Parts: sequence; C-alpha cells; structure tokens
Amino acid sequence: MFQLRWGRRGWVLVALVVLGLATGLQAASGPEVQVKLSGSIQQRPRAGAAWVTLKDGSQVAPGERILYKLELTNHGVDAARSPVALGPIPAGTAFVHGTASTGPDLMLDYSIDGGKTFSEAPTIKVTGKDGRTEIVPAPADRYTTVRWTLETPLSAGATTTVSYQVQVK
Repeated sequence: MFQLRWGRRGWVLVALVVLGLATGLQAASGPEVQVKLSGSIQQRPRAGAAWVTLKDGSQVAPGERILYKLELTNHGVDAARSPVALGPIPAGTAFVHGTASTGPDLMLDYSIDGGKTFSEAPTIKVTGKDGRTEIVPAPADRYTTVRWTLETPLSAGATTTVSYQVQVK
C-alpha cells in the first residue's frame, strides 16, 4: 500500500515536471521580437537629397542629420503583444522634433533621463528671473531616448519599422 502511494506521488511529481517543461518550451517558442537599429546620413547630391547608410567609422559633421531606423521582426510562432522599440539619442546629437514615426497603432513617448522614465511630453523644472521654479516642456535637445509601443500585436513572421532623426551638435 505504501509503495502504491509513493508510486502515485511519483507520477504526480513526474507529471508536474513534464507540464512545467512543456510550458517552458511553449513560452520559449512564443513571440521572439528582434529589434535592429541602422543609421543613414543625408547626402545632398545636385538633384535632391538621399540617405546613405552609415558604416562603422563613418564621420559626421556638426549640423548633419542622421536618420535612424528600428526594424522590429517577430521571429516567434505567436503574435507579440505590445512590442517595444527604443531609439537611443547618442551623445553629441539632438533629437529633431517631429521626425519620429507615428501611426494609429503606435504609442510614442520620450525620455530625458537615459530611459529610466518616459512621457509623451517630458517636462523640466526651470528657475525664472523672478526666482520662482516653473515646470516647462523639455526642449527636444534634452531627449535621450525615443520609445515606440505597438498597440496592436505584431504577428508571427511580421516586420514593422519606425524611424527618427537626430542632428549632430
């Protein structure tokens, strides 16, 4: 009788372990979103402006703009719910206001503290000439990170792209 109980307990334990492994495998094969960042610089040929992909070691001059593209691809087997893309704003550059991709299924917000907090309209405290502190919109050159959250699921195998521009200081 004792052996039978142990046998049932053993099988229950084995079943729980197998269930746990199966759940882990299912989660591992679920959404797997990869984010790829690429940059281009605006060249000014005689007939219009073209964007040329930046390569390692490329040099840019003050005043030039860099277009960053973030490509989100779901390599998983399930739709990814609310995937997020973060676009860094490198030191020595400033975000160009109005250049971030927008859309009905994109939530866009910004960080001015290196990605610790985000807001649709970041603010800063400034001291006026009268000595009073006020809260004002943060200038775009204070932005450190752009964040997009897709409000609709990204289907398995699907890719979407967002972009933004920075200007070299």
